[in-house]
Amino acid sequence: MWKKTVIQTGAAVLALTVSASLAGVAEAAPRPPQPKPAYVALGDSYAAGTGAGSYITTDGTSCHRSLLSYAGRIAANSNLALNLQACAGAVTSDVTALQLGPLSSSTAYVTVTIGGNDIGFADILSTCLGTSEISCLAAVSLAESKATNELPAKLVSVFSAVKAKAGNAKIVATNYPRLFNGVDCSLLTSFTSEEMTRLNAGADTLSGVIRDAATASNIGYVDVRTPFVGHAVCSSAAWINNASLFTQFESFHPNADGQRYGYTPGSRPRWERPTQSRGRARRR
Repeated sequence: MWKKTVIQTGAAVLALTVSASLAGVAEAAPRPPQPKPAYVALGDSYAAGTGAGSYITTDGTSCHRSLLSYAGRIAANSNLALNLQACAGAVTSDVTALQLGPLSSSTAYVTVTIGGNDIGFADILSTCLGTSEISCLAAVSLAESKATNELPAKLVSVFSAVKAKAGNAKIVATNYPRLFNGVDCSLLTSFTSEEMTRLNAGADTLSGVIRDAATASNIGYVDVRTPFVGHAVCSSAAWINNASLFTQFESFHPNADGQRYGYTPGSRPRWERPTQSRGRARRR
């Protein structure tokens, strides 16, 4: 009888031990990975990463999208699931008509760089590449008029559409850098000092319009002009491509360093810690 009691007691202890061990194993089992927060990048060539190289060739478009863009770098640094909708040549109406599909209430972060093509960015530079300073300055003045009189309503329409579809997202609009430092160093160009000054002033006008539209729409705004100081076209450490004969679409667009150090630091979501200081970047 005593032996039977001991055996029963031992079996009960063993069962409890095994049960506890299995419970510990169950508790230690790895949980399935959580989905990454969704990030949608909207806009034109500056948002797509045109000029940075390493273009995506599997999307069936000629958008010149690159994961070396600020969107690609932000997604990698912040562990976000990127949907890069930005496309070279896009205007505000393209964003609302073609790029908003991936947005939803679950979208966590949205960036948008748009407006340059609405005021004729490429046409202005083409005109200023010629030999007539009068024509160049007239083109800049016309662009500034479009920026102040036509663009605000278009930008607000884009920002409102984004907010309507991605109501829980952090939304940030960016501007464009000044392109010139007063030096013309290319055999392909003949910019005068006055032309470069006016083109930079035009970029400032556009920046003010984007800032005001973002403020009116109650979304974030990132000014990239300061990080690009000292890194314009023809600078010793240029972050903007000069005129190119063989890859014309890259002309006057940020290169990989411009995307990485000019756009990314200010455009990254607030929950991400910078991985490299701006001061260190400038010594590259």
